[in-house]
Amino acid sequence: MPTENRNHPDDQNLIENLHQLHSERISDQLVAFQDQAYAMGMKRGETLAKGRVTLTADRANRLYLAGPMTGFEDFNFPAFNKMAAELRARGYVVENPAEHGVVDGADWADYMAYDLTRFGLCGQVAVLPGWEISKGARLEVHIARELGMKVVNAHDLVSMEIA
Repeated sequence: MPTENRNHPDDQNLIENLHQLHSERISDQLVAFQDQAYAMGMKRGETLAKGRVTLTADRANRLYLAGPMTGFEDFNFPAFNKMAAELRARGYVVENPAEHGVVDGADWADYMAYDLTRFGLCGQVAVLPGWEISKGARLEVHIARELGMKVVNAHDLVSMEIA
């Protein structure tokens, strides 16, 4: 599925050269994925540059779901998707990294670069069991704590009684 090319015009020749050099290793799907991630970053940068910073209060009910994926059957997507559905049913806006699916040719760094663009829109992180063994989830929790974001157990959020 083609995406709008949002790369900076000054970078276009360099990007085309890189794609040609690595064309046998880079799928069209990966290029589209990277272009979408870059475009999101550009859009977020434009928003910030216009002074429309997303304030803590505006991010409070938006959470990022973090947990282990690498080495798990189906990348642990079923656990992520089940928890995202349960949290959404409780009124949370959820950024679920499992929703981008598997992208041909993408590696860990590609996924993390994309996921961190979504992470920045959230006010808290909800962790799944086993997050401590995941390099990516540990990084996300570290960043959240450095930013003063709340880090909670996802299962605790869905097991709380709604008053």
